[in-house]
Amino acid sequence: LRIIVQPDHLDELILHYERAGHPNELMQLMEQGLGQEGAHSGVFTELGVLYTKYAPQKLMEHIKIFWSRMNVPKLLRACERALLWDEAVYLYKEDGQYDAAVRTMIDHPVAFNHELFLDCVQKVRNPEVHYKAISFYLEQHPRDLERVLQVLTPNLEHSRVVHLLKRQDAVRLAVEYLKTVQRENLSAVNEALNEHYIEEEDYETLRQSIDEFPNFDQVALAQRVEKHELLELRRIAAYLYKKNERWEQSIRLSKEDKMYKDAIDTACDSNDQRLAEDLLSFFVEARDKACFCATLYTCYDLIRPDVAMELAWRNGYVDFVMPYMIQYMRHTHERMAALEERTKPKEEPVDASAAGPGAMFDAPMMGTGTPMLMNAPYNPAGGMDPYGTQPGYGGGMPPQMMGPPGMGGGGMGMGAMPPPGMGGGMGY
Repeated sequence: LRIIVQPDHLDELILHYERAGHPNELMQLMEQGLGQEGAHSGVFTELGVLYTKYAPQKLMEHIKIFWSRMNVPKLLRACERALLWDEAVYLYKEDGQYDAAVRTMIDHPVAFNHELFLDCVQKVRNPEVHYKAISFYLEQHPRDLERVLQVLTPNLEHSRVVHLLKRQDAVRLAVEYLKTVQRENLSAVNEALNEHYIEEEDYETLRQSIDEFPNFDQVALAQRVEKHELLELRRIAAYLYKKNERWEQSIRLSKEDKMYKDAIDTACDSNDQRLAEDLLSFFVEARDKACFCATLYTCYDLIRPDVAMELAWRNGYVDFVMPYMIQYMRHTHERMAALEERTKPKEEPVDASAAGPGAMFDAPMMGTGTPMLMNAPYNPAGGMDPYGTQPGYGGGMPPQMMGPPGMGGGGMGMGAMPPPGMGGGMGY
């Protein structure tokens, strides 16, 4: 007991006991020395090394109690030599060497503990260990794969995980994980889930996935399912062609499956007059009057009225084309009325103040329709003036015909007496 507290002599003492073949007595001696006041780390470590050789059943308890006072690397080497992997994993974990703890459990499955593994794998620093852990679970513990993926989700490159899953044909084991990370809209994740939905024939979830997460090769998926035995999956193929503006392929698939409503909607969305009229002709050949009428209604803006009328007249569909023609005539009438309203000339208001100051004298007498007399022009030749008035009424008489003052010389009287020698009667 006095010797073991001296670090310089401890190794020699242990060697002496082992050569003498007294390992049990040596372990008893070391156990007694643990409680001494001068016990150093060498005592705890060497006792652990002795347990690895002669009493492995005591080693785990010894480690759990005194691991903080040991030389961990030395005891780890002893555990590895003795193939005591459970104790080695525990030491790695307590010493903060999580990468080594996970690798040990992966390389030596006898030391595997699911909860301990999950606790350590979250704390590893090397990302490659994460993917080794996933491969390990795929091979050894596939039922617990979902749990480890959920734990590692923040640290994973999801495209690489999908590659691992496909290589092991294990996508179905990680569906919940893939749904969780699909919100990132990654192509690899979307394609893996879509393939899974096709295998499960879950067309409703597939349609939802296509609408919400469109980042994948949509044409390739359409080609993958366009000949599928399930009708709803073939409809999804037509829908994908429609989304990618491959209108003819989409309409062809819908016509083959007699999904005429899908075909009509696709023709309407295409905004292609030729496709709409070809589809209308197809329904005439198929003798489907209801779809003929539905196409006229849905593709109203695309179908020319002369084409619709000719097809109806030639095939006895006049009753079915008549609602379309009535609507067309109504719209035409409304457009023409609106055009006439926009193009008719506007009435310009008359501004009386812009006519000038003389306008009031040019206006006719009230109630007569004739010009005012005071404004009639003078006609020296006698007879009628341009306004049809006689001399003496209007502009007055010529100066030589005017009477003396006071006798109506203003030309406004009944005519003044002419001077002697002029003859003539009364002027009117």
